[in-house]
Amino acid sequence: MSDQLGEIMKTTLAAIESSKEDIFVIAESSRTETLRLTMELTQLKSDIAEMILQVDQQERVDRRMRQILMEVNRDHQKHTQEEMFETYSKAKDAQVNLQLLQAKEIQLRKRRDELERSLRQMLETVDRAQNLMTQVSMAISLLQGGIADSLQTQNHDQKMEMGLRVIRAQEEERRRVAREIHDGPAQTLANIVLRLEIAEKLLEFDPTRVKAELIDLKNLVRSNLQDIRRIIFDLRPMALDDLGIVPAISKYLDNFQENYGITCKFQVEGREKRLLPVLEVAFFRLVQEGMTNVAKHAHSSKANILLNYQDEWTIVRIQDYGKGFEVNSALITPGEHFGLIGMRERVEMFSGHFSIQSTLGKGTTIELSIPSRPEGGTTT
Repeated sequence: MSDQLGEIMKTTLAAIESSKEDIFVIAESSRTETLRLTMELTQLKSDIAEMILQVDQQERVDRRMRQILMEVNRDHQKHTQEEMFETYSKAKDAQVNLQLLQAKEIQLRKRRDELERSLRQMLETVDRAQNLMTQVSMAISLLQGGIADSLQTQNHDQKMEMGLRVIRAQEEERRRVAREIHDGPAQTLANIVLRLEIAEKLLEFDPTRVKAELIDLKNLVRSNLQDIRRIIFDLRPMALDDLGIVPAISKYLDNFQENYGITCKFQVEGREKRLLPVLEVAFFRLVQEGMTNVAKHAHSSKANILLNYQDEWTIVRIQDYGKGFEVNSALITPGEHFGLIGMRERVEMFSGHFSIQSTLGKGTTIELSIPSRPEGGTTT
């Protein structure tokens, strides 16, 4: 029976993984179409602005020709029939040209409205596809865990709970990275493509402006490269693998100070030592989350961060001097402090302790401690 169940789950898993690929293709196609629509809409808005100028100019011509026609009609005895006919023809041509330009403006505006609606729908499709990808990834992870559990069912509830925590942490991390890439490098790259299109057109009729445009693009690429490097550092800082948790946190806090203008004092107590890689990553993520809460919610101008190495435990303390909050209500109904729940769950995964002390108007102190397991030591 268990073999049959395992086969069914494997077949279901294969079908879902295939669907995930289809969703990815849809998402990528939607992103490509979104970029195309954005570029077309930008060009269309430029065309509309130019058309409005042409309409305004033609309206002035039409008014002038109608005024001339009125003067000719009023003083018809002073003008020959040929002069009157020529004036009438010019006034009529001005009126027809104005009507044609106004009709073109209406068509362009209608097309702009259609593009804006299409772009909104395409952006919604991209968001739905991304959310669906996340849900499918969670389903695949659950099924994979289910296959393993069907072969070994001992401590089932405990494994399932632990697995769900890990999955939630993974998916939250993926969403965070996706948001950062979407809001940062992806937007900048789309802008670069658009600017390159403009530069390509400028080459045809105004080459002198291309150099200035390329200089701006070079600065834009440099800025985008810095964003990508920052995201890579946040994903897995190289200093963490090469030098350990202290240099990694120190570099992170330097960047944090520069980005948020919050003064950070980092202090290390005890004898520094390398921990298991999984613990060092956990401590780095916990500091990240704690400092993110300081930046978003504390309204504090400074923060103190302590890393304390003890024989049996490693302790991190994050203290700010901001507005504070009601701890009990925040943990019961997290609201904007949902990150604190994630921190507590991450600490508990390593059999650690997590505490918060906060006073309204005076600040907050978060302290977490996890059993020390030196690199190369046992994990039991």
